[in-house]
Amino acid sequence: MEKSLKKRGYCHVFGDRFSLDEGIMPFKFAIERVTDPKKLIPHLFKSTDPDFPGKVKPGDFVIGGQDFACGKPHVQGFIAMAALNLGVICQSMPYKAMRRAVSVGLPLLTGCNPGADFLQNGDEIEVDFATGEARNLTRGTSTRLPSMSPILRDIVVNGGMNGALAAWLKDHPEQAAVEPVALSDSSGAVPVSFVPARKS
Repeated sequence: MEKSLKKRGYCHVFGDRFSLDEGIMPFKFAIERVTDPKKLIPHLFKSTDPDFPGKVKPGDFVIGGQDFACGKPHVQGFIAMAALNLGVICQSMPYKAMRRAVSVGLPLLTGCNPGADFLQNGDEIEVDFATGEARNLTRGTSTRLPSMSPILRDIVVNGGMNGALAAWLKDHPEQAAVEPVALSDSSGAVPVSFVPARKS
């Protein structure tokens, strides 16, 4: 099932240079290679805000500043955010972190600096990641943010890389293996397999 790129929820605002390890998710889960969202969600942002796991709701927004999700690009924090159907809006994010986030189907907008005049912690907003249109329902204001690129949107709406590959194979059945080898991930996506086309 495709994800919607239009979300409505409450803002959770964090600052600049917010790290993946210890900031978003305790480092121990990366060391232990934990990928089960049920085990990760209770620890999401808990190192910074102990009350976060109890107050965040599906569909909410994580608002970051410059260099959001910096450090080693471990995927555990993104798995938890994607499982909660959160959206990320930030000023900038390292390339490798962005790649990891998109690979698990986490919608995000970068290059954004809406400022405190548009949103503050706890405001309810509605954002269309496909168009960049954003409305602050708490304040009755609106703005336009940089939208997601079509390439990234296609991956996110299919739930990440595995879902995007499964959708592609559905449209190109001749590329599927006769006896596929299951590829599993934390998202629970249908296992797929891929055989590159051979040059004649």
